Amino acid sequence: MKGLSIPIMALLLTACGHWQSGPDAPFVRWKCQGQQHIAWRYANADRTAIDLKVGDSERIHSLKKEPATRGSFYSDGVLAFHDKGNEALVYRVADDELLAHGCSASLINL
Repeated sequence: MKGLSIPIMALLLTACGHWQSGPDAPFVRWKCQGQQHIAWRYANADRTAIDLKVGDSERIHSLKKEPATRGSFYSDGVLAFHDKGNEALVYRVADDELLAHGCSASLINL
């Protein structure tokens, strides 16, 4: 890593937080269209659950992985998080109201 500059090393270290899991792992913040944002982390090492925060709320929603035809889909029956690789959306299951859409990774850990 001798040739890497300080900003690139910081970027790599920050991105590593995305792959950590469990209650002590940092949340990774994703910016969404408009002024909305979400923050999430894998809740366990096998990535069958995530912890999700929507907007500025400190409430943590625990969502379980469910089958998806494209990307990863997590839900708790109230909220749903659909990650399609480099873009995600969050919606309320009961009425399909979008809470956040066009979300993509930013490099701010919470």
